[in-house]
Amino acid sequence: MVDSIDQTGQDTLGLNEITENNAEEINKHITVAPIGVDQLTLERELIGVLLKKPSVDLVRMLREFGPAIGSFTSRHRLVIHAAFNCLLASEDIDVGSIQRRMKEVDDWDKFGGSEYWTELATGTDTNAEEFPRLVHAMRDYHVREKFRHTMEMALGMSKDSTRDPQTVINFVSEELTQAVASGGEERPQSVAEIMHDIHQETERGEATLFKNYETGFDVLDHAISGAAARELILIGGAQGVGKTIMAVQMARNMALSGQAHCLYVCYEHDPLYLFKRLIPLESIDPVSATPFDQGLTERDVIEGIEKAREGKVGFVDLLKNSHRGKMVLDRLEDYKDKLFFIKGNSIKTTIQALRRMVLEAKAQYGNVVLFVDYLQKVPVFPEPATEDEKITFITQGLKDLALSTDIPVFAVVAADREGLKAKRMHIYHLRGSSAIDYEADICLILNDKSKIISKSNIVYNPSKMTEFKRWVICTIEKNRTGQKMVDLEFQKQFKYFCFDPNGRLVQETLIDEKIYKE
Repeated sequence: MVDSIDQTGQDTLGLNEITENNAEEINKHITVAPIGVDQLTLERELIGVLLKKPSVDLVRMLREFGPAIGSFTSRHRLVIHAAFNCLLASEDIDVGSIQRRMKEVDDWDKFGGSEYWTELATGTDTNAEEFPRLVHAMRDYHVREKFRHTMEMALGMSKDSTRDPQTVINFVSEELTQAVASGGEERPQSVAEIMHDIHQETERGEATLFKNYETGFDVLDHAISGAAARELILIGGAQGVGKTIMAVQMARNMALSGQAHCLYVCYEHDPLYLFKRLIPLESIDPVSATPFDQGLTERDVIEGIEKAREGKVGFVDLLKNSHRGKMVLDRLEDYKDKLFFIKGNSIKTTIQALRRMVLEAKAQYGNVVLFVDYLQKVPVFPEPATEDEKITFITQGLKDLALSTDIPVFAVVAADREGLKAKRMHIYHLRGSSAIDYEADICLILNDKSKIISKSNIVYNPSKMTEFKRWVICTIEKNRTGQKMVDLEFQKQFKYFCFDPNGRLVQETLIDEKIYKE
């Protein structure tokens, strides 16, 4: 499958100038099935090979790599459905077992009985070794048909002079991505199929859908049981409270522990900016207060780069000459190829582009976790009439991305105007909160502890304000599968762009405590 939109959303096939001519040219790139061959001809050849000598391998190949069963014409669907049922029941797959299945549900006569079976089985000279080619040709046929339909719609959209060309590009990219993922059609799955898939995954030592990814913040992981595949996890809070610091640290922790390759897409900062924050983090032990004044700060990093430039010395060589520098390099070595920073583009890095990044990373690395910083910055074309509509589209898109690619998606979320003025921020203070509240599986809200300690609490002590300012409260305001309305606290080490990951439950009474009791 030739990419039409690259991972940044770049138009690589000229879709912003869609015409009848280049539509046909693009079509040539996305099919291995002969253009002149119709669906019925392909189906008869494929099923003919299958019926000549049915086997578990052929049926499994068709089920795993072919188009959805609903894509076939109704007559042929009957025999494929019977073969799939034999596979699910772990039966030997032969002529007798498939025919018996069809007769049990009165599909044998609808299919055409022995006469049509013989006609198909003897009507092709293709042998079983060529079956993979037929399976892929059949799947690509349906992808191509989906593409033709998409192009027709895109051509209509492009004739509208008020339509932004990027909108058409995004539309085509999204439709193609979904077509490739599903073979052109969405396919319902029975409970038996789902159970069979789980059985096969666990038999191979896999079960990615049941994998939970630990954030490295121990007390948080205990409360939420880690981040599961297909979940959308939001990190909200006021400006400067540490949302990006926490998100980057989580991504780093997952990559360091080898749980996943992490894609961190940031719409505000470039990769160099984020990388500069890793060096101070890796120059200290965040769980110990002892070495804090001895770590490398961002100023040290900048001065080190300047010193290396003036002396024409490689920055890595400069780090090797100091104890802290060697510590940084040793730690980075453990995950340097597993954590990726991407600068989000306000035009190109759409939901479709994010999905493509994830699919490419999954194909290459396996387990992947996506971080988006921040949600409201993801571009949408055409621009919705209101910001609430835009954020609804983005939130639903990120949730769908998590579901369709079987990964956790973390997203940093900004507060609305009322939230910035509130004494204590809650989930309803996040911009576009109705969709955010509904779509999110887990929502973490960060507040500075010093701002939300209840002054009516006897524990409150003005002399402790300095101590309170060193902590951030992380409240689990939503959690579909576990504890919620849990207040945790983590000590800031913002000089080194990190938190002490060993947090604790909050002991003091906080303002707005009554909200939790309603």
